[in-house]
This record gives sequence, structure tokens and C-alpha cells, in this order.
Amino acid sequence: MKKLFTLALVLLVATAGYSQVRMSKNDVMKKSAIQYVTRGMESFENVQSEPNMTRSDGELDYTTYDWQSNAGPRTWTIQWPDNKINFAYTMATDDAFSDRGTGIGTYDYNTDEWTPLWGRIESERTGFGSIARYKENGIVIAAHTSTECCVYILEDREGLADAQGTLPRALTLSADNDPAWPAVMTSGANRDIIHVLATGSGDNNIYYYRSSDGMTWDKENVVLPYFTSEYGSDWGSNIMYWMETTADNCLAYVVNNAWSDCMVCYSYDNGETWERKVFWHHPGINVTYDDSKLAFCYPRWTSCHWGLNGELCMAYEFNGSTGEPGSDSYYPGVGGVAFWSETLPYHGESQPLYGVDPTNPMPPMPGQPFIMDSAYLNSDILSSLWIYSETTHEMWPEYFGYVTPLDGQGNPEDPYTATEFNIEDFQLHGKYNCGISAMPALCLLPGCDGWDMVAVWSAMDENNQDGHGNHYFKLFASYSGDAGHTWSPQVQLTKGFDFQQSECVYTQAAVVGTTLVVASQQDFETGTFVQSDDDDSSDNCYFGLTFELNDLFPEAGVGVAEVSHNTHMTVYPNPAVDQLNVTLSQNADIEIYNVMGQKVMTFEGHAGANTISLNGLTSGVYVISAGSDVQKFIVK
Repeated sequence: MKKLFTLALVLLVATAGYSQVRMSKNDVMKKSAIQYVTRGMESFENVQSEPNMTRSDGELDYTTYDWQSNAGPRTWTIQWPDNKINFAYTMATDDAFSDRGTGIGTYDYNTDEWTPLWGRIESERTGFGSIARYKENGIVIAAHTSTECCVYILEDREGLADAQGTLPRALTLSADNDPAWPAVMTSGANRDIIHVLATGSGDNNIYYYRSSDGMTWDKENVVLPYFTSEYGSDWGSNIMYWMETTADNCLAYVVNNAWSDCMVCYSYDNGETWERKVFWHHPGINVTYDDSKLAFCYPRWTSCHWGLNGELCMAYEFNGSTGEPGSDSYYPGVGGVAFWSETLPYHGESQPLYGVDPTNPMPPMPGQPFIMDSAYLNSDILSSLWIYSETTHEMWPEYFGYVTPLDGQGNPEDPYTATEFNIEDFQLHGKYNCGISAMPALCLLPGCDGWDMVAVWSAMDENNQDGHGNHYFKLFASYSGDAGHTWSPQVQLTKGFDFQQSECVYTQAAVVGTTLVVASQQDFETGTFVQSDDDDSSDNCYFGLTFELNDLFPEAGVGVAEVSHNTHMTVYPNPAVDQLNVTLSQNADIEIYNVMGQKVMTFEGHAGANTISLNGLTSGVYVISAGSDVQKFIVK
């Protein structure tokens, strides 16, 4: 019955045009707990489970390289329609990083299994790789070598293990501008158009590249409209990343930079033309700052999505330039995590005292570029010592954020009743180029139209330090069921098992059903070995965790659209001419219907790739079904 209803719905859409159908929220069965934890290359060992939290853990990879990014996240995570997730990271196994490259781990929601790659994917030494979906079942990787910036293509993600260390480069970016720190995304109906952004090491400009065939460039060395000197005084490394493609020909990249407006640039024609939304207006591009605190007061490590009705929403780290007054240190000692969207109201009647550009005043209304002040921090995810008030006041960068005080059970204490601390106590930490609360990952729950979301981030723990007095980073999460207007109390994800004397950084996250899937780097010594403030290079491991959101936030009543464990089908090319390629997640009969609902073809489909001849079909719209999956395609 369900299949017949779905088929009728698709036929209605095919003949009457696009319509949006919201699926009802259903509870998802909680998964059985499998408690594992590992250090480095050691084998798994069981750890005590908690009665109120279901979790499964798995190891992704060991690495000596624990410097993953600078001011912003990379394009690291792929969430597939068949409920598998790929997480990428930079890995190496020796202190000289001789085998450095892109590691890719996999989590399969359907089987609750983590699969590590155990090495880099490329055939040569690379660094700072990013990944994206490619065609129906492949992965494209962009990374830089010591002298070049390259693109690698894996046609079938199921062959990750076999391809380890052997993937040859498919494209090389022109060396004219010495490009590095690339970010990759794909677009098009078949996800076969490759887009790359890279920083020119020699001039710090950002350059754009596009390939439609995976072998040659359609565009290269292009400076996009909003990357010129008119919009920013400097463009550095790792300031931009791609948002996941939400429509066939739509692209969007995020820029969070100390020397320009922070913005999302988007294209609806595969990169031919661009528009932008500014989410933080720079108070004075090309202005020399006398107050170094103001110079670095911008959103860092943003995690952006298109939320309600396509509005931009984001979790971000905010901070000052440093925890030491008068210093222009590249590594801030303070910071916090907040949320902003175009739908949030502007609190307060006057404009911010600092950061107002007389030529571009900041109107107090939703959706306008803003400079962070107490007006917006009313919607913090993480409580801040920059307390909300109805009146604006001078910026106090030394009070940005606070270190999370935890009680004896690892639960966050009330920040307003916790013991006061000296901000200088928390400046002692490794050079992660972040504040004391940082690296947020924002996830929208599937099927909830942007209403339900969860944020995950790292924050220093007041009560846990290493032998040098540095504070460990722990993982925290918070949930919102009203499009980010209010947030639940934060919970610590890393309490109650063997992560208390270690820290968790460079977090990635995704949600399948009501399961929160997290990948993070675990480090048993604070600091980064690459930055030479960590003595032990052998204690870094990427690991994965899953949590049931209703266990984490039992009062929230987290709901979700139905998670399909049935057949998943990919159809290409679309439009098709002579033949149609159909990839199935499992064996299923393939049926093709015309717009009148008449069955015109039937095939016995098998898991994997299937090729169907379209001889005998006239031009027009058809519907193809396999198991419970129903899709529309066009025959030219």
C-alpha cells in the first residue's frame, strides 16, 4: 500500500509540477549499546555503559598529524541517501608525516558499524584534503602536495579499502598562483561537475576552478566577484568551505575571515553567476586597527545550513583576538559558541557602540549583517560571560565565553552559580587557533523542515587539566526544537567513560533519524604535535561516537521523519537518451511507468549497477520504482 501511495504521489508531481510534502514525525527504535573505546593502535576494550545513554563507539584511524585546520572547518563530511556517512581528516603515521594524506572513515547507520580506512587514499603525500560526493556513488578529493594542488576521484565508494594509497590524481590545479588549502564540492543532476576553491600561497587570493568531465578545467584561476580587494583586505588559508549541495545546480560556500565581511556566496547556475548573504559586516575593511581586540572579533569556525524556507542559519565560535590585552596573537585565549539565523529578532533599541561603519549602518532588524554584541548573544548555544542585556555596551573581549564547570558526575554546572575564575588561567593551552569553546558542528534533523537541530562543540573543562596546567577540550551538545530561537541545557558527550583524561577536537557530526553521529580527534595530551607544544605524537586517534538524541535530551521529545531501511536507488543520466543506469542498495524488481500510470517495463534488479535499454520508449516523463524507492526521469 505504501509503495502504491508513493507511486501515485510521484506521478502527481510529475504531471502537476513541484509540490512539497512534509512527512510526519515518527520515533525511531533505539539501537542496542555497544561500548568500545580505543587508544592509538590498540585493540578495542569494553568500557562501562551508562544506564541512561545508548552509544556505540568505533575507531576511525590513528594519526600523528593533529593540525587539521585554521580559522574554519573543511568540507569533510558526506551523508549519503542510504544512511552511510563518510568522515575525512588529515592523517599520518610517523613524526615526519611522510605518509600524510586524506583518511576517510565510514559509519553505516543500517548496521551500526564503523569502518576505518587505515591510511591515506591518495597515491602521493598530500595535506588538508576535503571531500564531496561524485556522480551516483563516488567520492572526489581535493588536497595539496608540497608543490601542487590536486583532485582525486574514487568512482565507487564501496572500493575505499582497495583504493587505499593508490588513488592517482585526476586533475591538477594550475601552478600559476601556487594554490593550496583546497575545498571541493560537486553539482549537477548527476553530481558530476567539480568545483574547487584554493588559496594562492603567493598572493593570498582565492581562486576558483570548475571541471565538467573530471579530466579538464572549464574554468581555472578565476577570482570570484566577492573575493576582490574591494571586499577584503586579505584572503588567507582555510577561510572558506562549501555547504552541501541542496539542489542540482546550486552551490554555496562560506567565508569566515578576519579581514573581510563574513558571507555565504551562492550560485544557482553551476558557478556561472554568484550572489551573497553577509552574516557579519566587517567594521572597516583595509583599516589598521589600534585596538587589537577588535581586529579579530569575528565569527570563526562557522557551521552553516539553509534552514526554514531557505533562510541561512549557523552555529559559530566567537572570540576576541587573544586573552592577553594589547596582544595581536594569532591564537585567541577566549571564545564561545553561539547561534544566528536570518529569522532571529534583534534585541535592543540602539545599534552596537563598537563596529558601526558610518557608510554602512547596522539596521536593528532580522536578516541584516551584524556585528556581534549583547543583542545577538541572547541566543547563545553556550552560556557566555558576555551577559545579555537590553542595552548595548562596550565590547569586553576578555569576557567572551566561559570554561564549562563540571560537577563530579561530569554534568555542566549553572554558570551563574559556579565559582568565578581568572581568565588568565585559561590561556594555557595548545595552539588550536580557537577559543576556550570552539569548533561547533550544526546538524539539522532530517524531515523537520529546519525546526529541529543539534549543535556539537568542544569546550575546555574547568576541572580537568594535564600536568602543565592546560585544560582538556571535551565534547558538548545542545538541542533546539524551534529553529534555534531557544536551546536546551548543554550536555557533556564525553562523560562517564575513558575520555576524561583526553581532549576532543576537530569535531564533525551528522544526524540520521534521531541518532547523532560524531567523529572527532582524541588526544591524550593537550596541544598539537605539529605546533610543537605536544610532546607525544603517538596518542592521537580519530574515533566515532553515536548517541540517541532522546537519551541525551529526554525532555525535548525529539521527533523525525521516517528513516528508510528499504531499497535506495540512484538513477542517471537524467535526462536519458538510449540507456538508463540504475544503482540499487539491494536486490529488487525494477518497474517503469508512463505518466498515465501504465507499467511499460519490468526488470529483475540486483544490488549494485544495472543498465537498462530505453529502446522502444518515446520521449517524455517516466517513473521508475525499485522496492519502496520511486523516482522520476526523462527520456529525450
